[in-house]
Amino acid sequence: MHQIDEKLVYSKIGMALISAQRVEFITKQLVLHLVEFDKNVYGLTSEDFLDASKRKSNPKMTLGNIFRLLELNPKLVIEDELDDYLKKRNMLVHGFLENYLNKKSVECAKRTIEFCNDFGRQSVRIESFFKGFIFLLMLRHVKDRTNVDISVRDWNKDFDYFMTSLQEKRLK
Repeated sequence: MHQIDEKLVYSKIGMALISAQRVEFITKQLVLHLVEFDKNVYGLTSEDFLDASKRKSNPKMTLGNIFRLLELNPKLVIEDELDDYLKKRNMLVHGFLENYLNKKSVECAKRTIEFCNDFGRQSVRIESFFKGFIFLLMLRHVKDRTNVDISVRDWNKDFDYFMTSLQEKRLK
């Protein structure tokens, strides 16, 4: 890239913003299911849920405690990744102009594109993990995978990803 392709840079920023919104949407869905499952998490918002790993002072809102409540692997596999993701999301929303678009240069354009691509990939992994988590919660109320609600039936692969991530203790 010898010159700045502004359309490419701005399309990558748009992709990153949509990625963030997809993760926030799925966390809202997850929180709804968690509240249905156990009243101990009542009052938990999707923002609280996303920020839980950063604020250890409120123990009922950490993902690790939610996993323990559900009798899942208590060693949260994505806590560090969620912290990293939240830092990137906050950078995208609050500090992107200052830190990435502070001048028109090829180097700034490259850094922006790299950041947005990385953020998008990480968003896909987290979204899939949370979809798999929702699928797991729904499985507790049906006899097998074929009986889950039609709205999540296509999330079979996300459930498999969720289970693999728990076993491997990381998102791939």
